[in-house]
Amino acid sequence: MYQQPQAPGFRPPPPPWVAEKAKKKRRIVLILVIVAVLAVLVGGGVTGAIFASRYYKSTGASPTSTPAPPECEALRPTMERLGVPNLAEIQVSLPSAAATSSKLTSCTWRPTPAEHVRYRSLAVSITAFTGPEAEQRASDYNPPTTGEVVPLPEISERAWFRIERSGDAHSRAELWAQRGTVQVWVMYSAKDKGFFADERLPGDVLVGEAKTAAMAAFDSAH
Repeated sequence: MYQQPQAPGFRPPPPPWVAEKAKKKRRIVLILVIVAVLAVLVGGGVTGAIFASRYYKSTGASPTSTPAPPECEALRPTMERLGVPNLAEIQVSLPSAAATSSKLTSCTWRPTPAEHVRYRSLAVSITAFTGPEAEQRASDYNPPTTGEVVPLPEISERAWFRIERSGDAHSRAELWAQRGTVQVWVMYSAKDKGFFADERLPGDVLVGEAKTAAMAAFDSAH
């Protein structure tokens, strides 16, 4: 696809989560300054140090040393844009000798160890069926009976998602979709760490990023 040349020195705008992260960091720095002053005034330096050590604990993970299969490697540019560039876990199940069989490729993406605010775990599973009943087998799945299950016609006629919330600001988006002989399953866990209390990721952001991962997974399976 033709792209118009950019002027010298042009830099594309950063993704929205970068600006949001910078905003939160400025707010946290102000809180840290206030806490430090209060700690000095009331002799609570130890308490302030405990809060600070918790806040600055890493929420990321180191990349696995296992070579990435092609389906996972193809996801890397998308995962980098979503702020989860490190491929932390890989699972591959090869097809069997049956007439209709499937290959399962799963990969879990995390932020880098330098990250300490954005907790993210984005697991993507791709199941590709082959054989005379491949498409029938790929469509042989029913949504869960618990929770609010929402269709996703913009991804596929057979696609749905749901969001689960916990009491500690942790949220999880579950997305399943089928196109032809391929199933994609996305499990996206997220929250933002706060100095005193953690923050939930907005539902539209959670689902939007899960949908982005699912569409990239379908592209990687072909």
